[in-house]
Amino acid sequence: MSIKVTREDVERAVSELGVLERVVRELQARVLALESSISEHDRSLELLDEIAKSQSEVKGLMPIGAGVLVEGVITNINTYRVNIGENIFIDMPLDRCRSWLMLRKQRLEQARAETSRALQAYLERIEAIRRFLSTIERAAREGQGEAGRS
Repeated sequence: MSIKVTREDVERAVSELGVLERVVRELQARVLALESSISEHDRSLELLDEIAKSQSEVKGLMPIGAGVLVEGVITNINTYRVNIGENIFIDMPLDRCRSWLMLRKQRLEQARAETSRALQAYLERIEAIRRFLSTIERAAREGQGEAGRS
């Protein structure tokens, strides 16, 4: 059984492949950003746990930007200012702050999982298109070889 593939079919596949490859790059960047944010939340939760253990003021180095650190002292270990979005900050006690961070981390992990699933689906579609194009290319070479022998 022979299936006829038109030039338009091949052009459509090549075009779709280009679009999907761009989408995959964007999704890969999103996964990396989500992983970075998850790691940042993990570090914040670890630091909150260490501060909670101290039961008094805590000395440490604090980043001020551009790779510069300053020595600082956290004198109030009971209340934390949390950015709840749009640069709006509210004060939270330690337990609530931890819960807030855990919830945001869970949402980030869910977003990463969903993005990873979408990424995998797009990668599978890309592979299918590449197999299709490879088959067409192989058939074209074989057709040219047969035409050359005639």
